[in-house]
Amino acid sequence: MKGLFVVFEGLTTSGKKTQIKLLTDKLREQERDVVNISFPSYGTQVGDLIKDWLAKRYVIDPKSMALLYAADRAQYQNRIEEWLKKNWIVISDRYCYSNIAYQSTMGLGRKWLIEIERPIIKPDIVFFIDIPERVAEQRKAKQTGLGKFLGIEEKKKQETIGERIRREFLNLARNPPYKRKWFIIDGTKEVTYIQDQIWNIIKNELS
Repeated sequence: MKGLFVVFEGLTTSGKKTQIKLLTDKLREQERDVVNISFPSYGTQVGDLIKDWLAKRYVIDPKSMALLYAADRAQYQNRIEEWLKKNWIVISDRYCYSNIAYQSTMGLGRKWLIEIERPIIKPDIVFFIDIPERVAEQRKAKQTGLGKFLGIEEKKKQETIGERIRREFLNLARNPPYKRKWFIIDGTKEVTYIQDQIWNIIKNELS
């Protein structure tokens, strides 16, 4: 049996966490060793620094923020390498692609963002759980109960940013950096339908 490195990307509320749990449970039913990670990791010195800065709402320029996110992943590489050497399956909630998609909407060049993440271990498979930004906002409003308090202008701003991020993810999926396998999954479908799609892809890869 071989190890596998799988990454899930998508907008917040796309359903990544749900699908990661379902896939993890399925793999463990097959008696596979699985480890879940996420980024920012909040499990490294850099990750803890990011968490602290975000909590304190420090204003950090996009380039410095992108470098911090990349450094957080860099500190995690030895762990990922060891798990893969043991033939474990590593499933990550976000990875370097989130840095590229999100920070490019802040005016940073995609080429530079790709280059600063080039040295790290790349996944075998990337799943992009795709939902329109309006669906993401509806789900956020339902979860928080604050949707009705958002002003019209603020909503318009969020929709613009969200769709730009989504567009960057779709560009990455269609023109993958680092030559990885990407799969675009329709996140508006039923949870079980998405689960079956993902499992069929993973099953084929493992076989």
